Amino acid sequence: MNPAPLSKRRSIIFWMRRLLIAVIAVYVLYLIAGNLFLNTSLGPSAINRKPEKFQMQWASGSTWWPGRVSLSEVKLQGHVRHTQWSVRAARASGRIGLLPLLRRELHVPYVSVKEVDGSVDHVDTEQPSPAPRPGGWTLRFDRIASDSVRRAGFGELSLQGQGSAEFGFIKQLRGGPMEVLPSTVKFTHARLAQDGREWLRDGTLDARFAIARHTRAQAQGLDKLLLSDIQLDLQGTTAALAVAMDAQGHGSFETVPGKGQAKAALKFSRGALASGSQLRWQMPVVSTDPKGATHTDHVQVALDVDHDMTLTAYMPPQAHGVFGLDADLRVTGNRIPLRDFASLLPRTSGHVAGQWRFSSLRWLGRFFTKAPWLTLDGAGDVAANVRVVDGKVAAGSTFSVPQVAVVAEVMSNRIEGSGRAEGRFDAGADGGLLPSLNIVLNRFHVAADDNLRAPYVQGNDLHLDLAAGEDLAALRDSLRAHLTFKGASIPDLRIYNRYLPSQHLRFDGGSGVLSGDLHLDGKGEIGSGWLRVAGRKAQMRVAGMALRGDIGIDTRLRRADLARRNFAVDGSSITLDNISFSEPGGETRSGWWARIALPRARLDWNKPLSIGGDANVKMKDVGFLLSLFSRQKEYPKWVFRLVDAGQAQVRGRVQWRRDTLVLDRIDASNDRFDLQARLLLRGKNRNGSLYAKWGVLSVGVQANGAQNSFHLLRAKQWYDAQPQLSP
Repeated sequence: MNPAPLSKRRSIIFWMRRLLIAVIAVYVLYLIAGNLFLNTSLGPSAINRKPEKFQMQWASGSTWWPGRVSLSEVKLQGHVRHTQWSVRAARASGRIGLLPLLRRELHVPYVSVKEVDGSVDHVDTEQPSPAPRPGGWTLRFDRIASDSVRRAGFGELSLQGQGSAEFGFIKQLRGGPMEVLPSTVKFTHARLAQDGREWLRDGTLDARFAIARHTRAQAQGLDKLLLSDIQLDLQGTTAALAVAMDAQGHGSFETVPGKGQAKAALKFSRGALASGSQLRWQMPVVSTDPKGATHTDHVQVALDVDHDMTLTAYMPPQAHGVFGLDADLRVTGNRIPLRDFASLLPRTSGHVAGQWRFSSLRWLGRFFTKAPWLTLDGAGDVAANVRVVDGKVAAGSTFSVPQVAVVAEVMSNRIEGSGRAEGRFDAGADGGLLPSLNIVLNRFHVAADDNLRAPYVQGNDLHLDLAAGEDLAALRDSLRAHLTFKGASIPDLRIYNRYLPSQHLRFDGGSGVLSGDLHLDGKGEIGSGWLRVAGRKAQMRVAGMALRGDIGIDTRLRRADLARRNFAVDGSSITLDNISFSEPGGETRSGWWARIALPRARLDWNKPLSIGGDANVKMKDVGFLLSLFSRQKEYPKWVFRLVDAGQAQVRGRVQWRRDTLVLDRIDASNDRFDLQARLLLRGKNRNGSLYAKWGVLSVGVQANGAQNSFHLLRAKQWYDAQPQLSP
């Protein structure tokens, strides 16, 4: 045998043994180092450098070959901006590419995960993303797969069942681009619940999704959907919806076991639903009224997508109107606005009919009238039948509110009551909309703003009709209102003394009724109309005399100066019937009446009221006029034959301002006598003059405070010489 080849073989064997020993040593060192890294604090400490952003924990791990790792009881969690996520798995194993590490890339071709439980939540605390900078490592996970996904949570929404998933992504650290590779999630025997309420069970779910490569500057949050392709196929059994009403009219909603149906086949690509997408959702509805009776029906929702999107939803009224819906809407196009969902409205047409119970109806007054003087409030139902054209309410739309609380501020008075309201939208001359609202109060009361605890009018059946002018952009200014009511009770007429000059005119008792017909502007101010007060057995004090009887006041209002609350009250009238009055000395008369007409007059609506104008009076006799100047026993005896001389026609001017009452240019006459007078009452002072003529007899009376003087000679010349009154 040749010794050279033998020596060479021995050398080769020697070095192979040494190489094998070295490999074994390196392998042993790898096993020791790798497993120490995985089973001591070295691994978590190296990985969890920024625990506020990312953490990874595991119970134990092993590696028996370079690049292959197996971990048990794995938990990962992270926080990016306002999103927190976490993943738990009973076991995870995978392979890491070693050569890519040389080019700063963590390449994981495959990861197998067992018994997975994941969740994503939105939180208020923000974890800012780092500013982009070069040199970041690239994470490439080609395929993360699990055939034992148990649960996925999205906030309060939870999906449980037998699931499988395949997920892949590429992400460059330090603010670099990221991409979600084509991924899938599948569930069978799925159960979908929200905050413990079940919505779907025994379901199957097949979802496929991918997100194109992008940086944070190119897309954040919802904008990532503009780079996403998503396909969802879903079907299963839905829960039922239970609706219950209590005796106070409050409703509650909850899901209960039921046998509805859900089916969806949706395709979403880069911000739009693809043609052919469909959704069908049907839920049984069990409603219980306050008496315990139950009713069963179904709520149905359907979505169909072609070039446009069609949405229909139906639910019959439940539990005495707590909820009902019948909607059929078509949305032009199939793009979904992600940031401004309200921008769908201009693309939407169709009709929506339904009803809903609101805990407060205050929003309705702000939405419909924009009138600061009118408030709609209280809990109640709203039933609507709305036509929608290009996202706007169209002519013919209506709504009604069976029960509503109303507060209206009108001329420093507050009207409060409860009743019903009905509204509609009609077509205007220029193609616009003219909204109108009709309110009927079954019960109401009126109180002054500065004394709300003491209502002075109580009534039934008040009507308030509101309509807008052509300029809807200035609805508050163009709004017009019509307020009507009849026979409202005035329990005590003395409430009106706050408006009267109590020295000369006041009520001492009695009750009455009030009726009104008023036209208001958008600020709640009276433009025109009338108010009528009918007092029965009213007790009054007029110029020191006590009167008792029936009084009727018919005030015709036409606004003259809004800033000063000044009105023209032309055509107003006052009637006095069955009047008995007593003079200061105690003499009494009864059965007197008068009809007072104000053909031209002005009213200042303040406290106290002020009024001035011409007066035409028809009265039973002139006895009351005579008593204003002097007691009966002080006149010459023939004067009171004027009282028996029949009815008198009286003309004159009346002016009443603050504590001053002026009766001027009074001319009372018939075919048997003539009477002229002027009287000024200011505070406790009384001044005036009177001239009376009956046949050849005449007399003049000077009133000066409590003293009266009589002029029997040349009475007419004396009267004409008296100065005119000045208020």
